[in-house]
Amino acid sequence: MERAVWIILNKNFSLTLDGEIKNNKVTDRKFSPGSDIWTDELPRLGFSDEQAQKDYDEFISDVLTLFSEPSADKVFIDAKIGEESEYLYSKNPLVIRKIEEYSVDEIIE
Repeated sequence: MERAVWIILNKNFSLTLDGEIKNNKVTDRKFSPGSDIWTDELPRLGFSDEQAQKDYDEFISDVLTLFSEPSADKVFIDAKIGEESEYLYSKNPLVIRKIEEYSVDEIIE
């Protein structure tokens, strides 16, 4: 099983995505807002600062918009480690950076 790790970020926030690459799709997505917290869904964080909350909610909305695009899987899969791709169709541009590729089968053996 082939997997990869990407960072999705904008000017205020970042999110780590770990996903399986299968049949030209990114499946079995795991998200982390940081530390060792992982979830199958986009993390909904709460902030006491109203503007920070608004900015984070817009970030998550932009990420959802990215994933709804037909070419989203291609953007993630075709990325080269260390390169950045910009997704400009959201309110605040997102940067996608592939940071690792790995095979689960190799790790298990």
